[in-house]
Amino acid sequence: MRTKVKKWISIFLVGAGPLLVGMMINFIPTWNLKTPDMHVLSGDWLNVYYETEKDAAKDVFTYANAQTASIAEKLGFCEKQDVNVYIYDYQATMQTKKYGFIAPLLGLDWYIGDNIGTNVILTSPANPGEVHDYDNNKYAVLHEIIHAYVSVINENVDLWLTEGVALYLSNGEPFCKAQLEYLTIPTYNDTISDNPLTFSNCGGYTFAHTYIEYLDATYGWDKVLKLIETENYEECFHKSKKKIYEEWVYYIENYDQ
Repeated sequence: MRTKVKKWISIFLVGAGPLLVGMMINFIPTWNLKTPDMHVLSGDWLNVYYETEKDAAKDVFTYANAQTASIAEKLGFCEKQDVNVYIYDYQATMQTKKYGFIAPLLGLDWYIGDNIGTNVILTSPANPGEVHDYDNNKYAVLHEIIHAYVSVINENVDLWLTEGVALYLSNGEPFCKAQLEYLTIPTYNDTISDNPLTFSNCGGYTFAHTYIEYLDATYGWDKVLKLIETENYEECFHKSKKKIYEEWVYYIENYDQ
């Protein structure tokens, strides 16, 4: 019996070993967000690391450092957190810092920035890629910085909440009731999914900020911050998550714009 077990273990290791090694090699770029000879700009609310595109990095830094003050205070912070922005000269480099060497093969043309906890990774506006332009990349940094600060409050916060807050406090497109003529309100199951593709496909980038807008207008910003921290709907609102969802749907269906 022991001989058979050892045999199957050996077969598994022979078969899976190369795969595991390949996975480890793929993720080597994610081990260190800094690339060789990166420079740093230190601000009151964040630090920005960059490669060679100095002028673009300074532009992002000036914008982000000025905007982050009010955002951080809105989220309840009175002093700088360990939030760092890493700006890479090329989109492919940025993508490997999240998904490894395989990233450029995934065809993520739209993917210019992200956050990994309190670290923000961004494609330099100087080389924005084929889908975006200079300003898209520059202004995207604030959205990701909000994610970074929210992660200090709750590193495992629901996707719907963190995206909603980031959109609400930065670049959420104004919502108009007329949009309901051709858009479908996300389902309850959509809003509780942590799958980024589900979020995007259900219209999360159009609707999520209105969820935070509703909570803020109805229950107050302090309750929103408490929800981010605890994700306990009963404690914050004395209502279930499903009930709050239903209230939000009614709010959207009767939007006054």
